[in-house]
Amino acid sequence: MRIELDLEESHQLFTAVSDALLKDIKFSTADSAAFKRWRSKSMTPGSDGMKDLAAKINADIARALENKAKSAVMKPDWK
Repeated sequence: MRIELDLEESHQLFTAVSDALLKDIKFSTADSAAFKRWRSKSMTPGSDGMKDLAAKINADIARALENKAKSAVMKPDWK
């Protein structure tokens, strides 16, 4: 099985996670504003930072699926 997120899907995932962080963690007003500025300027869907993040997300997904496939093979059938 192969799962790969495109740049837009990776950006949506990043946005959802960063929104949750801003909501759940009590940042100072200055820190929250700095984070939002960084997110809106540096992490746009076509930016180099977002391309790097998308590549890392896809590598982690591939590694997790590979590990899951290996561990399924190693498990004895009687359990």
